[in-house]
Amino acid sequence: MRKARQFARAALFLFSWGILFSAFVGQEVHRDVPYVPSPPEVVEEMLRLAQLKPGDILYDLGCGDGRIVVAAAQKAGIKAIGIDIDPERIEESWQNARQAGVTNLVEFRQGDLFTADIHDASVVTLYLLTYVNLKLRPKLLSELKPGTRLVSHNYAMDTWKPDQTTTVVVDDSVHTVYFWVVPANLTGTWQWSLPLNQRKVDCRLEVDQHFQWFQGKLTVGRDTVVIQETKLDGPKVNFQAVLADRNQRIVLDFSGQAQGDQITGTAIIKSNNGEEKITWKATRDPKTKKPLDTGESN
Repeated sequence: MRKARQFARAALFLFSWGILFSAFVGQEVHRDVPYVPSPPEVVEEMLRLAQLKPGDILYDLGCGDGRIVVAAAQKAGIKAIGIDIDPERIEESWQNARQAGVTNLVEFRQGDLFTADIHDASVVTLYLLTYVNLKLRPKLLSELKPGTRLVSHNYAMDTWKPDQTTTVVVDDSVHTVYFWVVPANLTGTWQWSLPLNQRKVDCRLEVDQHFQWFQGKLTVGRDTVVIQETKLDGPKVNFQAVLADRNQRIVLDFSGQAQGDQITGTAIIKSNNGEEKITWKATRDPKTKKPLDTGESN
């Protein structure tokens, strides 16, 4: 009977460790993408496009052996963080960081890309697959600050078109590098007042947006026009409106900085009476804001 109990305990012990081992191996095997490191020439081009500067914080999602993180710390002296689900890659990354002498600047975290906290990033680098980029896209657009730079090796973002694309040839293989700037979310209805022809008029702007491109209708007093010359660069907003008021043509050039539900900036009013530069501050009804990416095909 005693031997039977000992056998049962041993069997239970082996069974429990078998479950743990299977879970560990499953975490290693069930990666979203295979591990393929970027060639050094491609890493250099990715960091060039990222326009690294003092104070930047770089996140490499799916960091592999940490080469992008280490290179960013070496070249720009910035804080860099790598995230990967594979514990072997994380250990390898730390080894490479120690050899490069940048452990004071880097950090490597074992974890899931889709739940990782990346809100403080100013640069994000990727070498994943297109379907993984698309799964990440809503997170990137909703959690990252406007103006954050994204760089991806070989895989794009479907209908979120890149702001810049370059190629690198390594051993007769062509590698494509994509670059985006995370745009501010301008969707919804904005309101402000504007001095015009010696009177104060109410303005209302209704905006639709497709990633870094936006369009809208501006109502100034009783007149409604379609805005023109729209431009969005991270949090920087520019657009123009042309009005016909009292038999004169009035051109309104707006520029500003979006932060949450406010845009603050300057407006240049051009009319028959000359040119006037004023400040303007628009406030959005938060209930009218829509996500830039719902996770569905756009």
